[in-house]
Amino acid sequence: MSSPPATARATAAEQTRARIIDAAIARFAAEGPGASFDAVAADVGVTKGALYHHFASKDGLVEAVYREAIRRHAARVVDASATGSGHERLLALIDSSARLYTSRTPFYGLLTQLHLQAGTSRPELVEIARRVQQRQREHMIGLVRLGQADGSIRPDLDAEALGLTVNAALEGFLVQQLEPAATQRGWIASFRSLIQEMITP
Repeated sequence: MSSPPATARATAAEQTRARIIDAAIARFAAEGPGASFDAVAADVGVTKGALYHHFASKDGLVEAVYREAIRRHAARVVDASATGSGHERLLALIDSSARLYTSRTPFYGLLTQLHLQAGTSRPELVEIARRVQQRQREHMIGLVRLGQADGSIRPDLDAEALGLTVNAALEGFLVQQLEPAATQRGWIASFRSLIQEMITP
């Protein structure tokens, strides 16, 4: 009996890898990134050896989970702010980020943990975090410049400074999970009002 074509094997491997990441996100969100390889393998229905085949180490799996969690969050925020003027898109980005950050779902608890650990106990996540933060800054600065070009944001504002300010504020709101959600939502609403007043021509 002949072996499956290489493309079929590669597709199957990618599907297994995606299933492992999905299961790891759910398990880590429930128990924290310290959850065992054995538990993730059992959730997927594969052997522990299969996990080591796809991810050479526990740190490798955590890194893959971090990349995917960031990708999912970015997709949600970008989709929510994909249309309208620069002014509308910037405020939509703040609104969608606020809604997601204050959802207090296990997924966002995990994302917060990994963000914090990137700067402390998990150096393997540092470069991922840096690249993501750079893309976020560039995206927000781009929205400000778009608004200035279409006339919906004041042209006299420093686009880079404003984009960096919005990015820094949203990052701060993400990690302030110790405060009650209602308090956090109030802070973000005040910040949104300030930005709206500041940027409207």
